Amino acid sequence: MKSVSKLKNLIKSNDFARIFIEERKRIKYGRLLKKYSDREFIEMLYERNIGRRPDLDDPKTFTEKLQWLKLNYRDPDIPLASDKYEAKKYIERRGFSELLIPTLAVYDSADEINPDDLPDEFIIKATHGSGWNFICRDKKSFNLKAKKKVMNSWLRQNLYVYGREWNYKDQKPRLIIEPLIDDKPLVDYKFLCFNGKCKAVQVNHDDGGIHYVDYYDDEWNLFPDMGSGTAPIFGRPLAKPAVFEEMKAIAEKTAADFPFVRVDLYDVNGKIYFGEMTFFPGSGFWHITPEKYDNMFGEWLEIKELVDD
Repeated sequence: MKSVSKLKNLIKSNDFARIFIEERKRIKYGRLLKKYSDREFIEMLYERNIGRRPDLDDPKTFTEKLQWLKLNYRDPDIPLASDKYEAKKYIERRGFSELLIPTLAVYDSADEINPDDLPDEFIIKATHGSGWNFICRDKKSFNLKAKKKVMNSWLRQNLYVYGREWNYKDQKPRLIIEPLIDDKPLVDYKFLCFNGKCKAVQVNHDDGGIHYVDYYDDEWNLFPDMGSGTAPIFGRPLAKPAVFEEMKAIAEKTAADFPFVRVDLYDVNGKIYFGEMTFFPGSGFWHITPEKYDNMFGEWLEIKELVDD
């Protein structure tokens, strides 16, 4: 898994490779969109990733229930909160404007970006996707011309086609630029909220050039053997942030209206920042191991009232 993580980082650092892979993926999944209904596609991709067919009529596990929510649950705030620019308006509405990282600019095309308008350090993100970003730590050495080609490839894509996440289907693809809020890689605290209550925390951090993903319960007890197939497990508990309880309370207030959402927050020297909200982590195709965690998370996610409605 560690060698796979390093390979992903290598590919991510090569602009030509990123464009090639993204364009091939866009064309391939565009064809599949015409061939399969949302349910057929979800069943096929779920079996391919997890190794069994999902029960979409009577879902029990977490990953099955996420697929059910994709197909059956619609809340008009979910597309808004999924968009990295529009989500800031949602966070303001919830009363947490002090958590927001300032927006320097928003563009419909990478060709509109003028480096003279930007500070020496910044981050560029696609508002309509996941993992589509560039970090600039030195504007003079940042090859914006090459990066623009990659960013325009992001703007040609619709994340809906890759996992049938309905909330992305009609989103307007844009680029948002924000200042860097720290001079080192941040620990990413991702609060998994089930029916408005934080029950687990996903913690992403880098160590020795490797990106690790670990899971904790809501009291900061590590699940030492849990993996989601996204990155290697670090397997040793990190120090509990001093503002952990405050972050958890913020996540729960933000998540109160949704059956499930992951709220991402950062802790920068005691200052909490909002990252993003994700309604279908890994598009719901996490290969969770051991399976007991998929079952446990599934028990936490109550959809009975939604079914009855």
